Amino acid sequence: MATLSAMWKDAKKSFESITGKSKPKESKGLANAFGSHTGLSGSLEKFDKLDAASVATDNRSPADCAKGQKIVKEMQSTLASFAKASTAYSGVLSKTIAGEIDKRTELEAKTTYERALKMLTKSLTAIEDTAEARIKAAQQRFDAAEKDLGMKQKMLNNWKKNMTGAVARGIAGAAKVKAKPTVEVYNSIFPTAARDITMQLVFAKDIDGLLADPTPILKSMNPWASQSGGAPARLPTTATEADVKKYLAGFIAELKKADKLVSTKDAYS
Repeated sequence: MATLSAMWKDAKKSFESITGKSKPKESKGLANAFGSHTGLSGSLEKFDKLDAASVATDNRSPADCAKGQKIVKEMQSTLASFAKASTAYSGVLSKTIAGEIDKRTELEAKTTYERALKMLTKSLTAIEDTAEARIKAAQQRFDAAEKDLGMKQKMLNNWKKNMTGAVARGIAGAAKVKAKPTVEVYNSIFPTAARDITMQLVFAKDIDGLLADPTPILKSMNPWASQSGGAPARLPTTATEADVKKYLAGFIAELKKADKLVSTKDAYS
């Protein structure tokens, strides 16, 4: 993909090749239109650097997208400056073309020089249109990424909310059993209390932005969420208070792992 400065250089080279002359000179004000840059070529070189920077900028994180959007704004500003200078230089070209028309001996007898001047004018338009297209492409790239990241963040936030709720219910259930460690009370909360959590751990496998691996906790908590009807998901009526406390202690240990997973900031990107 040709750079804009290369497009302008090619247009000037073609003009000189066709006419054997240099292009009309820019006005004094135009030559200083870009501060440290001079004329049209300087602005295009600046734009090309920004264009290359936007392509090289990643878009997989909010910080990357913010950096990319800043570059896009600089591209827009540079293009606006180029457009202003281009309009001024097009005026120079139009004036020169008008002078060529006045020299015609026949109405339709366009000189080679006149045609080449019009070619320069069209080249400026093409360059500006190309710049606008590249800005639009860069902006769409970062806009789309920001939208996608927003959706991923929304999904992550919803998961954290659901997981936090499931863990809180597990803690409340464990407290209930702790207060009255009977088989009846134990079986009233399991396997539901554990299954609510393991279901969220299954969902966590597909959540972008969660750095921690939920698989180990899912595997170790699954016995309390099992629908097999056996311990520790359900205890037989013959189970003792010691059995209840033993299995409850095991669940509480798993509960702490799940709580750490959802509450630790380092678990998220």
